[in-house]
Amino acid sequence: MLKQILILLPLLWLAPAQAAEIDDLKQQLKQNLPDINFDSLQAVGDTGLYEAVINGEIIYFTADGRYVMQGELVSLESKTNLTEQRRVSLRKGIIDGLDEKDMIIFEPDEVEHTLTVFTDIDCVYCRKMHSQIEKYQDLGIRIRYMAYPRGGIGSESYDDAVTVWCHEDRQDAMTRAKAGEELDTKTCSNPVEAEFNTGRQLGVQGTPAIFLESGQMLPGYVPPQRLKTILEESGQS
Repeated sequence: MLKQILILLPLLWLAPAQAAEIDDLKQQLKQNLPDINFDSLQAVGDTGLYEAVINGEIIYFTADGRYVMQGELVSLESKTNLTEQRRVSLRKGIIDGLDEKDMIIFEPDEVEHTLTVFTDIDCVYCRKMHSQIEKYQDLGIRIRYMAYPRGGIGSESYDDAVTVWCHEDRQDAMTRAKAGEELDTKTCSNPVEAEFNTGRQLGVQGTPAIFLESGQMLPGYVPPQRLKTILEESGQS
């Protein structure tokens, strides 16, 4: 039995969409939900459902606009989680559009895989992962760090991230801070808040959060050799 089922949440009564066209449905939904901005709205195959992406979140509407569904949409025939499949696709789009200039990158001599890792300066498993950064590099794994202070904007973890990102040598500052060294506080124009918000958009809830180039997320620390195996099995480059 599925561990998660679709949860039906009744909305305000909406007039049926003429010919069930997407544009008409979107207009009707916006009339009743004027504060909602749709990133996209599209039909889900022949299910009679329409997928909406709102602020990065995926929800489903019935064609007549009377009900909204929240949860994981699973094909019983193919045993495919359609929601996660779409979520991965959306994440890939965001990751592909990231600018590396504000990342802290640890690059091997020969790159076989590139990962985007949202990290907190102080979290135990983030530090454990970074303590093995040379092992990841030896395996051809390129690590692109982005800031995700778990305490949120304005917290102590946020200030620690700002200090690292504001150092002239970010790699050195990251390594020293991850080793427990207390760095002199620094401030500057920095990307920490923007990267934190990107992490939230991608669904990051804890650190480290590892993103493959496909958009797949691995929540939590993964040892170097195990990570290499995952990358090879998934065909990631």
